[in-house]
Amino acid sequence: MESAFVVARPTKRRHVAGLSAAFGFVVLAAFLIADCGGSSNSPSPVSQSASTRPPSSGPSINVAPVIESISPSADRVEVDNEITLTAVVTDQETPIDQLKFVWTADSGTFSGDGAIVQWRAPKGIKTPADVNIKLTVIETYGSPDASGVRPQNVASNSVPAIRVHDSPKELGDLSIQFLTDFAHSDVPTSTCLRDFSDSCKGKAEERGDIDSNRVHYEILSSSLALRGVTVASSGLTAKMTVACSFTSKTKVCDAGDKFCVVGDVGTARGDCILTGTYENRRWWLCDSHFIGRLADSMRLFFGRSSQ
Repeated sequence: MESAFVVARPTKRRHVAGLSAAFGFVVLAAFLIADCGGSSNSPSPVSQSASTRPPSSGPSINVAPVIESISPSADRVEVDNEITLTAVVTDQETPIDQLKFVWTADSGTFSGDGAIVQWRAPKGIKTPADVNIKLTVIETYGSPDASGVRPQNVASNSVPAIRVHDSPKELGDLSIQFLTDFAHSDVPTSTCLRDFSDSCKGKAEERGDIDSNRVHYEILSSSLALRGVTVASSGLTAKMTVACSFTSKTKVCDAGDKFCVVGDVGTARGDCILTGTYENRRWWLCDSHFIGRLADSMRLFFGRSSQ
């Protein structure tokens, strides 16, 4: 009995010691696992999805040319005369001298090429006229496609309309039209003055003269011939001379006018001198006066201001 008891005790101690060692190993392993990130409070690695990754740069895009400005040397021109057009163009990829410049206009012709050209206004057109001018810039780049065509970028811009004049003709026409209207006694004063500028004091004087003529005379016939037109170098004023004659019959005499006889027929013959002014992109008449001979009965024919 005693020997059996002695044998059994060491066996029990070895078993307890083995359990203790195993428990210690488990605890150590758990500690190591926790220390390596097993805890739920440890940060987790973040994976980047395809949608959040920066996009790849891909093929580069060729940017179209930019027409920054087009400057004409003048905004009005006489028929068969030239102005210069200067374009400022930029392009990010292609040198300017490798771009194609295409200038077009409603009428007229171009000389030169590239960013600076001359445009000549046409002759034989009805004036005043507005002519639109357009610039198209073409950039050809890259490799040709299967059909052999290279890609292109196109930019375009326009110039504010250029005003074209045939000033001598326009001013001559205005002068003849005014005197023709004046020569018809049934034409109202307002119609006669439709091409006079409001900025000229001569318009008010003309109104009084024509009103007086309509009261005192009936114009029977007239003769008009343009002698010449002189336009100032500034292009803002002009002088027109028209050979003119008017044959009229007196309708009314002012009290005390001993030279006036109702029913008398007389003729005024000489030169009608008119002036013109350029305003608001067109020519206007400014005033007129007569230089020549008048019958006594026609002293008031051109109004009291002509005495």
